[in-house]
Amino acid sequence: MSRARAVAWDVDGTLVDSEPLHLQALQAVCQAHGVDITDQGATPFIGVAIAQVWRILAPRFGQALGADPALAERTFRAAVTQHYLAHAHQVRPMPGAREALAYLARQGVRMVAVSSSERPIVMANLRSLASVDLFCGSICLEDVQQPKPAAEPFLRALAVLERTAAQTWAVEDSVSGARSARAAGLQVLVVGGDLQAPCDHRMPDLLGFPSWWSSLDRPGHNSLLESRGLPLLE
Repeated sequence: MSRARAVAWDVDGTLVDSEPLHLQALQAVCQAHGVDITDQGATPFIGVAIAQVWRILAPRFGQALGADPALAERTFRAAVTQHYLAHAHQVRPMPGAREALAYLARQGVRMVAVSSSERPIVMANLRSLASVDLFCGSICLEDVQQPKPAAEPFLRALAVLERTAAQTWAVEDSVSGARSARAAGLQVLVVGGDLQAPCDHRMPDLLGFPSWWSSLDRPGHNSLLESRGLPLLE
């Protein structure tokens, strides 16, 4: 077994291809209230918690969701979540995700999900992987005071895993997620093409994850970790 004893998995964009549905849900709620977000770009708010999304968009809603700011936020978030869950059947696993999870489970590696999404969405995403039982727990938006990029989500993940940061890899796809894991002291594997995300290793997808994980025991691997802070490629 690898000297690394645990993995803290990001979910959206890392394990499941859910970002299109997140955007669809956000756009549906905005359009229903005449709010235009086209100026935010083609793929806005990736890796951004819904509470922060609301803080950015709230001025555009005005009093469309009511005069009480707290009630307006709850209404907005509930509408986004409702749309997402109604269309969760659209979510598909990222290439290699199921195989990576099954591989780690066979190795006896403890795993936790760490997400900036609300728990109903996280659980729907994990169900789409047919892998809920492989995780020892999950850290969701409701569980933290300070979401990614703060360290709190991954610090809480370590408590669930009952492992140290030195024993744990975080697998992320976004800048905010990678920064969160780094702030908590974890080693970071970034999956995908975000070259701005700080990491110890980078992979284009999870198809090669099992062979990479097995390489952690090979002589010389620790010398790679001494280069912490560089987007290492092997």
